[in-house]
Amino acid sequence: MSESYISKLALYKVTILALLTMLAACGGSSGGGAVPPPPPPVNTATLPITADNAQDITESVLGAVTSSADLIGIADVIGLPVIGSASQGFSKPALRDVITQVTACDTGEMTTTWSDVDNDLQLSTGDTFDTQFVMCFFQDSGVTIDGTSTVQNVVVTGDPANQVVPWSLAATFSFIDLIATDAIDTVTINGDLDLEMSSDDNVVIDTSVASALLEVDVDGVVESLSDYLMTQTINQNLLLQVVGADGVYTSDILQGSVTFETLENFTALGDDNPSSGQLLISDSSSSVLVTALDNLNVQLDIDLDLDGTIDQTIMVTWAELDFG
Repeated sequence: MSESYISKLALYKVTILALLTMLAACGGSSGGGAVPPPPPPVNTATLPITADNAQDITESVLGAVTSSADLIGIADVIGLPVIGSASQGFSKPALRDVITQVTACDTGEMTTTWSDVDNDLQLSTGDTFDTQFVMCFFQDSGVTIDGTSTVQNVVVTGDPANQVVPWSLAATFSFIDLIATDAIDTVTINGDLDLEMSSDDNVVIDTSVASALLEVDVDGVVESLSDYLMTQTINQNLLLQVVGADGVYTSDILQGSVTFETLENFTALGDDNPSSGQLLISDSSSSVLVTALDNLNVQLDIDLDLDGTIDQTIMVTWAELDFG
């Protein structure tokens, strides 16, 4: 098991928590979708990048990027504006622009406060949500959540709820000492994720996930994404995805940070692995150039001293990178 386990588990749980936040805002309940985590990592490779650890470092970075991309699919941000009916759990006295909803979990509870700035029972620019989890246990997933998550900086144009084009939606998800525990792990999340989605035709959907700093502590091991931007364009007719990401990945396991930069956007059909794209991962003294050769194979070109000369090339598969 490689060190990317931490990235994929922790950031996957971020996506689950964001989903729970939105479900709480809608007065729903959750629990489905979470899966038992794999065994703890055994790889303890540290920087600089070498032939021995290039695959593990690549796996960690790609795991963090794809997990943040999964936030779009798992959280289904388009569902966020649909908060307009009594069936979704909110009751609203006349002339009040603040709604508080207490939702029972399997045990514990979560309390969501929705500030509806224009009093229209629909998500609008300027609305905010604050969800407080109090030992909120979801039996289906076996996860207990405690802490605070908020949705702020909401900007809506058009009608994203009904996808009447053109539309756009932006929001900031903030996590404040949000703790998720299951039978194996304790994950503590702090930081922000800025999400944006838009479409002019409901065929091509542009999305982005950005963060100045998102920090995750898994059982005392800390990792983070910073100065981060992931962009994704999906053509729903062609089933084509185009993804790029830039930022800084930091991990206690690496005992340092690596910078990653997309040199060529990654392209993929449907749920297949990327068939093209290039990502440069580097620290202060070494680098690995990740090139998708096709939907099965990946080339890792390692520069041990940043002199511009490739010192070693490793061929791996997407499966070996635990991608997807």
